Amino acid sequence: MTPLNLTKATKIKRLVFRCTWPNVQWVTTALQTVESKNLHRITVRPDANTPVYTFTEQVRQQWQDLDHLLVQFRTSNSIHSKIVYETGDSRKDIRDHVPSLLLVLTRRGLIDLVKYDH
Repeated sequence: MTPLNLTKATKIKRLVFRCTWPNVQWVTTALQTVESKNLHRITVRPDANTPVYTFTEQVRQQWQDLDHLLVQFRTSNSIHSKIVYETGDSRKDIRDHVPSLLLVLTRRGLIDLVKYDH
């Protein structure tokens, strides 16, 4: 996958990342290229049907890296983060995993967790 480069998107105000798999390293890589001074909201929308067993240690580390970067965005630039989740087919959906995947954001109350209504 070619990395998303946002260096030329200097007037962007909101970013939405639709994750169709549990790997979020591409989101972190893209966010590291952001140079917009207008950005005020980052939304991550993970797939509702991502099976729990796909959250390997490597995937959890990617989410922790994203967590640290989003905390940095919030504290340095007052950029708000939001997770938009859908209720999936599995017994537990991503909402149940956000506190452990985005530990620092959750602990500090720096993330909005919002249910997606079709």
